[in-house]
Amino acid sequence: MATKPEQDIAQLETLLHQLEKAYDKFFCGLERCEPTAVENSVLAIVRAYVGRPIQNPTLGFKYTSLVARYNSFRTVWSRKLREKEEGRVGGACVARQTVQPRPEPRHPAHTAAKPGEYLATDPLHEPRHLEQFFETYRRQREASGESTEKLRVESFQKALAEKVEKIKREQGCEAVLIRVVTEQGRTRIVAKPFRRQVSQTGAAP
Repeated sequence: MATKPEQDIAQLETLLHQLEKAYDKFFCGLERCEPTAVENSVLAIVRAYVGRPIQNPTLGFKYTSLVARYNSFRTVWSRKLREKEEGRVGGACVARQTVQPRPEPRHPAHTAAKPGEYLATDPLHEPRHLEQFFETYRRQREASGESTEKLRVESFQKALAEKVEKIKREQGCEAVLIRVVTEQGRTRIVAKPFRRQVSQTGAAP
């Protein structure tokens, strides 16, 4: 009888294949909405094993490979979505207002404009921006000659989420601006509280 990890990883492989086909249809204009339901199912399985090692080495390797495959796809899909939203994809694309976006933080523009910055409210539920930021962090570590062998998006996401929640709780802010910084050959993440500025005209008399 198959174990729970075996069942989950088999399902993850099937869902990832479905998700790839669904996004192909979406970007070709055959579907009007992003396949968020399928993607949420993929993410549910991925998150179930964050910080929970799979004892079977073969299953563990397959799980890691599938997650890496999803992350690679997500990078491409995020780029195509930005192009679609900016109107740079013609012909078969659906008009921007017909796309049903998944819930995102109130300030996503910073991440879209600057891959090395991430305005985070809840990294556990912001996969599109988190993965883009993670990829920037990984590339900068490689460029500075630092090891990325043990770098995993799941543990990175969990650590970042804990950091964001701590700053929000201690500073009473609604979001945290995070940047990737490389200084003297070392790459690190700098985080500071973000508060929405109130204009003079909008302030109470």
